[in-house]
Amino acid sequence: MALAQDTVRLSIRDTAKFGLLVGLSGIFIDAVIAHGLFWENDPYWTYWITKSFLIATVFIAGTAFFGIGIVQGLALTVVHTAILEIYYEFLSPIGLPQEPQWLDDNHLYATGIPAHYLAILAGYFIALWIWRRAARRTDDRAVDQQASPAALAISSLVATAIILLLSGIVTHALLLGQFPGITYFVQHLLIGFVFVYLWSAYVGMGGAGWIVGALMLSLVWTCYGIYLGPTGLPEKVVYLTHHQHWSRVFPGDFVSALAGLFIAVRLIPRLTPRLAVNAAVPLLALLLVPDGAEAKPRGLHAGASASGPAHRVTGPNPVDLASVQPANGSIRIRVVEGGNRWSHVQARDWVELVADFTAADGRYRVVVDRPMPRHPLGSYTTWNGVALNHEMHGETGIGTAKLPLMNPDISLYGWGKVWRNGRLISPMAPVHAMVSSKGPMPGIMLEVDTEERLLAGIPGGYLTVHWPVAADLTMPRATLRNVQILGWVFLIGLTLLFGWLAYREGRRVRD
Repeated sequence: MALAQDTVRLSIRDTAKFGLLVGLSGIFIDAVIAHGLFWENDPYWTYWITKSFLIATVFIAGTAFFGIGIVQGLALTVVHTAILEIYYEFLSPIGLPQEPQWLDDNHLYATGIPAHYLAILAGYFIALWIWRRAARRTDDRAVDQQASPAALAISSLVATAIILLLSGIVTHALLLGQFPGITYFVQHLLIGFVFVYLWSAYVGMGGAGWIVGALMLSLVWTCYGIYLGPTGLPEKVVYLTHHQHWSRVFPGDFVSALAGLFIAVRLIPRLTPRLAVNAAVPLLALLLVPDGAEAKPRGLHAGASASGPAHRVTGPNPVDLASVQPANGSIRIRVVEGGNRWSHVQARDWVELVADFTAADGRYRVVVDRPMPRHPLGSYTTWNGVALNHEMHGETGIGTAKLPLMNPDISLYGWGKVWRNGRLISPMAPVHAMVSSKGPMPGIMLEVDTEERLLAGIPGGYLTVHWPVAADLTMPRATLRNVQILGWVFLIGLTLLFGWLAYREGRRVRD
């Protein structure tokens, strides 16, 4: 009964404003939680723009006919999710125009439907709560009489500066143990000031406003760091890893934002000189804590090996396993997947492959220690060098259609050195390797220059060797499971939090 009374009809202009607010909120949660945490990938800017307009379209049209409310959000998000999945199943891959790829069933349906639904529903509830809270604040004329725009601008700047100071101490000195660079703080000052001013003007810091504001600001900064904001500028460019963002930056900035807003909103208005001096003492003490740099970049570690009899492909088709000759040797693969980002600068994958084998025409050695961020001709994605459990070949448009559809445990793309009978014949050959524990081609398959076929002195100009049995396969299954659990907790938690806030605010407006 309460939900039935929850509906509010909006004017033409307010319908447009509310739909755009849902679009902005929805794509933000999709970016920072669904893709930034849950899937840890970047579908490229065409995805973000197209999906933002799709969200706005569905919710402007839906709001125009049905108004706003909890039930409307639940129903319209179903419509949006169905349209989105159909769009990416039949009409467009992600990664356009740089590296197009079609989503597999896991990303499109198994995790895609519930994750996309929760992300957009959370965005709708955020917009609904902000809209209702702003409407209630606008009705309270005393709010407009308490501060001028200039006063709000000054207080927002002061609050952002305090938060940044605390972030420098808590996040970067204590948790990360490194100075992020002047540019980093300038960027975060610009973002933080605009956010704090808008949040203060439309949402306010009263009640739960400052707590939720701290949460949203820390998510905004985390999202910016994941996709756009490196550290180390202007001297160098370093993108933090997925682990650093979610185990160090986000919690550190959340605590800093909570404390900073509390100081700015609650303490400064009644701050005395003596209290200010006493409050500064623990902050100065924190500066004396010695820095400790992180031992090594984090990522998803995987590896496998094989030894003994193998098959080397011969003939005009580099992947024709019906045309082979015997070979014998070993191969060892170790990789670290640092995050699927489309920017070349952000490619943090690490690869190591060593293969030694003997075939009918000689002894070969292949060593790969450089990842391949992009395909040399831009034909398809290489996932920055490492892919774990991603579909390829067949009709995917990735790799070759001469192989069946495969979903390897490990896929490696890199640049390697090739020796034949002890003589270096290629200092930089394109190498692709796949490790499969199941499917049509189990084992480890090594492909060297199978597309251009430019290896000098080798029949056909390529190398393809297949070991039928992979050993020592190690996959980061526990890490992936924990990341997905954390992603579900965030998505469900944010949806419930803002759904409850929106419902409670609606009751206050009606009362």
